[in-house]
Amino acid sequence: MGQAASRCVRWQSTIRPRYSIALNSAALRRFVFQVVLISLFNEFVITSFIPTRAIAQMGGGGDGAGQGTPLFDEPKFRDRVYEAGGPRIVDSKSDRLILSVTIEGNRTVSEHKVLSLMQSRVDRLYDRDSFHRDIGELYRSGLFDRIEPFFTETDQGVHIRLVVREKPTVLSVTFHGNTALDDRQLKKHCGLDVGDPCGPSSVNAAASRLIEYYQDQGFNSADVQVVTGAKPGERDIVFKISEGPVERIWDIKFIGNSAFEESLLKAKIKSRDARNGVTAYAFNKASPDSIADDKERLLNYYRGLGYFDARVDHRIDYDDSGKWIYLTFVVSEGNRYTVRNVEIAGNQFYSTDEIQPLLKVKLSEPFNQSYKNYDERIIRDVYGEKGFIFADITGRLKYLPNNQVDILYSVAEGDVYRASDVRVHIDGDSSFTKRNVVLTKLGNIRPGRIISSVEMENAERRLQASTIFNSNPAEGVAPKLEVQPPDQSSQY
Repeated sequence: MGQAASRCVRWQSTIRPRYSIALNSAALRRFVFQVVLISLFNEFVITSFIPTRAIAQMGGGGDGAGQGTPLFDEPKFRDRVYEAGGPRIVDSKSDRLILSVTIEGNRTVSEHKVLSLMQSRVDRLYDRDSFHRDIGELYRSGLFDRIEPFFTETDQGVHIRLVVREKPTVLSVTFHGNTALDDRQLKKHCGLDVGDPCGPSSVNAAASRLIEYYQDQGFNSADVQVVTGAKPGERDIVFKISEGPVERIWDIKFIGNSAFEESLLKAKIKSRDARNGVTAYAFNKASPDSIADDKERLLNYYRGLGYFDARVDHRIDYDDSGKWIYLTFVVSEGNRYTVRNVEIAGNQFYSTDEIQPLLKVKLSEPFNQSYKNYDERIIRDVYGEKGFIFADITGRLKYLPNNQVDILYSVAEGDVYRASDVRVHIDGDSSFTKRNVVLTKLGNIRPGRIISSVEMENAERRLQASTIFNSNPAEGVAPKLEVQPPDQSSQY
């Protein structure tokens, strides 16, 4: 039958777990399958393992065997302590109790700050691996450039002494010359604050961030100089700022465009003009980064419609006051390419004659990137419905003389997969959610059945549309299904 390939389906939501539940199936165990429902810390996951293509292609895929009696397994106390931020408790009799932790050499960094970065603390068991992680965490904080540990062992335990050498830290951050933007805004965007590591590179980087922030606000001629703080040992940072005027776009024009109207191209960019004075002081700040992004958007729009030789540049003119900008995009469209031929390679399960009628790209028609994207998706869905959930479809272009292009869709079918393990993980209080509530949303995703990528998408939409779980990504992880190999699923 060949070596079995395995994957798993994963779903995340936001309900804190309380118990772990394992459901075993005697029938599936004969095929080295099991159905497990586990509520673990921080996430809600549905997991599936899959047999080989030889089994999966036998068709249909019936229901898995019945489920066994749930077994409730309360997490061990030591695991709960560790997950809550406590030390890792081990059973070795050779472990020694930490009797004291002292810090020497610190001047501006408090001992409390140092200890807050460590898991090795008084009255906890000393663990060498955990202590090494503590040292790494102290170095990653950027507060020290040297840390030397010393140990004194007694019959009662071990005394730990850390001799540290601090990196220079910022004592103050001062801005001079700013009137349009206040100190609070500048301090937030420069990335330096009192107590942060201080050095010439970090101070110069902060000055660069301030210039970028000013340009984003339309102060394109703003200049930021470091008065103090750029030399080794200087810890009081002073920035001298010359803001200049806020530059705003009065008018946006296009030249060289013939295939598309100016009004259409304006809708494709994010920069806005003053609309003959109607919005003279709203939404029309001139940002170099935004203008560069607009050039890229215009270029992608043209090339997405087959104008592969298109070029886009821009020109900026100022009025006499230097405050108003006339922005002109210069377009060289070139000729539009047409599709000469469409080929499909690597397909075995489906013939080319079966796939070809489903494609949106047609011969002798102008190239359209959205049609090509649609074709890649439809081929992937056709395979996904039959259990080829990892089928890889790639459309490549071959440019030809006379403004023609060939499209080759390369198909890597992979294997057909059936579900064997379904694991549910909830981030939150899972005691309020029953297993069947989740399963009813999964439709045909069941142990022993072929995993359809289309059905997975439909199940994910049903889960997100329910009012049970958090479906706002801004507030947490929305419900989702994922596929994992078996070596990753063991962590649940």
